[in-house]
This record gives sequence, structure tokens and C-alpha cells, in this order.
Amino acid sequence: MIKKHNIYNIFNILRPYKRNITWISILMLITAIGSFLTPWLTKSLIDEGIINKEYRKVIFYVGVIIAVFFIQQIFEILQFHLYSKICIRIPYDLNIKACKQVLTVKIKYFKERNFSEVLSEIFQDIATISSIADSQFLASVVNLIKILAGIIALFLISWKLTILLLLVIPIRVLISRFMYISQRNKFKELMDNQSKFSSWLGDGISGIVEIKLWGMIKEKMIEVEKILTKFSITKKRLLFLGQIDKISNGFLSIGFNCLIYLVGASLIIKNEMTLGGLFSFVSYSALVMEPITIMSYISTQLSSIIPAYERFSTFLQTDKEEDNEFAIEFKDTQVYKMSFENISLAYSNEYVLSDISFDIFKGEKVAIIGANGSGKTSLINLLLRFYAPTTGTIKINDKKIEEFTLESYRKLFNLMAQSNYLFNDSIYNNINLTGELSWEEIKAACVEAEAYDFINNLPENFNARVGYNGAKLSGGEKQKIALARTLAKRNSRILILDEATSNYDYKSEAEFNDKVMLSKQYDIIIMITHRPEILKKINKIIYLDKGKVIAVGNYDSLYRDYESFRNTILKEN
Repeated sequence: MIKKHNIYNIFNILRPYKRNITWISILMLITAIGSFLTPWLTKSLIDEGIINKEYRKVIFYVGVIIAVFFIQQIFEILQFHLYSKICIRIPYDLNIKACKQVLTVKIKYFKERNFSEVLSEIFQDIATISSIADSQFLASVVNLIKILAGIIALFLISWKLTILLLLVIPIRVLISRFMYISQRNKFKELMDNQSKFSSWLGDGISGIVEIKLWGMIKEKMIEVEKILTKFSITKKRLLFLGQIDKISNGFLSIGFNCLIYLVGASLIIKNEMTLGGLFSFVSYSALVMEPITIMSYISTQLSSIIPAYERFSTFLQTDKEEDNEFAIEFKDTQVYKMSFENISLAYSNEYVLSDISFDIFKGEKVAIIGANGSGKTSLINLLLRFYAPTTGTIKINDKKIEEFTLESYRKLFNLMAQSNYLFNDSIYNNINLTGELSWEEIKAACVEAEAYDFINNLPENFNARVGYNGAKLSGGEKQKIALARTLAKRNSRILILDEATSNYDYKSEAEFNDKVMLSKQYDIIIMITHRPEILKKINKIIYLDKGKVIAVGNYDSLYRDYESFRNTILKEN
């Protein structure tokens, strides 16, 4: 059954264009008047001109019919001009909404879903929803008027034949209703199969190295063949339903026309109808049946638009990052204290952090250490507000971090994560993401990140394109550019380095770490590292294990007092 609120919401998409739609409807109505004049003029042409052998009247009515046709074409050109604006604008607006949602949705959404699948669904749904801009949809009200006006005209010609027409209309409506329900279900299946294919494709591209190395091509092809076979079967059934709809329309149309000719001929023989009247009735009945067919077409289109709209709306309603209504800008010129107070974090009822508490003060260089899965990255994600803690509070300068606007709060941080994305652009643009940095600032960041020499030795140096996610660079080169970008960010007060130099050579890593240790640029520096030579220079080490803080102290005391700490250091080095 069609949900009324869904139909209302779908047509609500057209609300911003109601002025254009109103003019289109007026122009369509004027064009429709011309369509209704033509059968009447044809009737007069036959009865008054041809049958009475009045050639002047034949010329007159032919001229009028041609004039009406030309006027109709002028109005249809105006319609097209207005319609094309709507047709272009609707997908544009939907794409803008989708892009904004993609950029503001919570990080966990893309942890749970395949990006290729999401992308495919967005494109598919927008293309389907945009078909609401079809001129047939915009003409819905005009079509209803045409049906009513046509029936009145038919009654004036022959009430007997009109009754036959009125008996046919409910049959056409019932067929449309049946086809809508059948096609809607098949469209949902089709959308589901398309999503599965997109998910397979995304996994296949992301895992191409593993697929090749493990010799999984044959197995992966069997998987995709199963998905595409289901897709093909559903598509075939959908096409079959469309063909049934077409054939049933044909049978109904030819049956009705034959019945009209039989009954009409009988009325002509009895002198209850003229030949021109019969031709006119056939023309008018076509004008009545055409809008009914269009309304049937709209019903069929809705069977695909509604599922697409529901899925697209669900995506737009996915939890996104938003400031609370009382959020304020972070305006302090320095960060003098950072506090984690009884922080816990759970994913699907499984705790990855439990009752974490510690303080970091201005001027401290702090390391977070622990085995894989101990909660280090989760801790950073909480600090950056990519996730919200299940329990507990994080504070900056004794204020809860959720009291600040996301934009102003995140400006506090420079983050160099384990994996950093490089855009398919030049090295220069990848470092100068906002376009606000001077050449001197870019150069200084590259020198500090130990990246300047290798960039300068490239044939195109800073104009060299890096490829998709830095595919044209080595792991070390990619990391150096990402680090230079991190260090170039202006006015940040907290630097976070998550295994920032893991792909550096020993000499470059040592030189960079010496610079970090001497840096006075940041109020607080947080490092995730297991390198003893760095940990020995750190003010404070927060040692995590299985989501809990085991100890906080310096390298010597932790190494002496905790065997598990010693084992972690030895294992990672």
C-alpha cells in the first residue's frame, strides 16, 4: 500500500519550484485547450466541409487546425524552458544534501558500511528520485482537469458511448494498482541486489592484493555471479511486469475502440450520431484515456521512487556530528590542562575502554603505549570527538569538550595518524589543503618533517601529483608529506603523533624526533609510540592494557616495575 506521508514528502521535493510548476501547469492547460479544440474542429471539417462539399470551409478549418498547432508548439517551448530548470535543479539539490550528510555523518557510519556501497546507493537513489521532475508528474493536476473536461465533452457528443468509456476506466485503474504493488516489491529487491553488488565491488577493489596473493579470483567470481544472477532474475521479472502492463493496456485500448466503432456505427445508422461526431468522440476518448494512462505511468514510477526515497531519507537521517544549542567557540589562547575523568567506551555493548582517568598539563610531552587492541586509538578518537564516551567526561581547561563548537575545538589539534589520506592532487595542494598557507610556511613544515629534500629532487617537485591516496609515492614519502601537512596547520595547541614516523628511515626518524622534543610550538604533545629512544625523553607515559590504565609514569619506573610493559617494548622493537 502507498504510504500517504511518503507521497507527500516526495512531492514536497517540488515545493521550492512551485512558481515554475504553476506556470508550467497554466501553459499545459492552455495547450490542453488546443488539444480539445482539434477534435471539434475535425468534426466540423468533416460534417460541414467534406460531407457538404464546402471546400472553403475545408480550407478554413484546416487553417485553424494548423494555427492551433503552431500556438501549442510555442507554449510547449515555454513549458520546456521552465521544466528544464526544475529537471536540472532537483538532482543538484539532492546531491548537495547527500554531500553535506557524507561530510557531517559520524565516523562510525563508515566503519560499519562499505563506502562503495553507500556511494552507489546515493547515486542510484538520487537518479530515481529525480524522475519526479518528469513532465508527467508536473502535469498531474492538469491531467485530472483534462479527464473531467474530456468526459463532459464526450457526454455532449454521445452519452451512450460515454457510459461505455466510464465502465473501462475502473478496469484500467485496477490494473494500475496491481502493477504498482508488484513492481514496487521488485524494485526493492533490485535495489537490495544492487547494494550487494556495490559492496562486493568495494571489497574487491580494497582487497585486490589479498585476492591475488591467495588465489581467490575464482571464488570471488562465483560470489559475484550469484549476486548478478539474482539481479538479472529480478530485472527480468520487472521487465515482464512492464510488458504485461503494456499488453493489458493494448487489449483494453483495442477492445474499447472496437466497441466504440460497433456501437457508434449502430448510432449513425439510426441517425443518432454523425460520422464527424464518431471521429470526434474517438479523438476525445483518446484525450481522456491518455491522462489515465499517464496517471498509471506515475503510479508505476512511484513504485521505484518511494523505495529510493525511503532509503535516501534514512541516509539523511543517519546520526551526524552536530553542536549542541549552547555550544560556544573555544577562545582560550592556550591549553593548560586536559582531563579524562572515569572514561568508558563500548561498541555494541563490548567495552574497549574502562574507567580511564588521567591529567595532562601544559608543556608536557606524553606517550600513550600499549599492545594492539589496548585502546590507544579509541582514546584519541574520543579526544577528537569522533566518538562520544559511554560514560565519563573529557575536559579541556576544566570545561567539558562538548561545550565547544566542533569546528573551533578541532582547530586545537594537529593529528598525524597511522594512515593518512592523500588527495589525487599535487604535493603542494596536499600540504596546503585550505589554500591559506604561504610558501615559507609550507617549506618550513616540509623541512621539519624531513620531506623537503626528496620533494625538491622530484622532476616536478611540489607540482608532482601523488596519485590516488599517494599511490605514486613510497610509504615513507607518503608519510613525510602527510606529516608536513600536519605540521603546517596554523594555530593548533595540541600535536598528536600516532606512529607518525613508522615508515621513516632511522636517520630521518631520529632527526624528526629530536625536533619534536625541542619544540615549543604546542602546549601539549601526545605521541603513540613504542620506540625506547623516544619514550626515555617523554615527560609522562600512560600505559594501557585491555582498555584500562595500568600505570602512569616515566620510562625508567614503568620498565622497572611492570613486566608487561617490558614485554610490550621488547615485542614492538
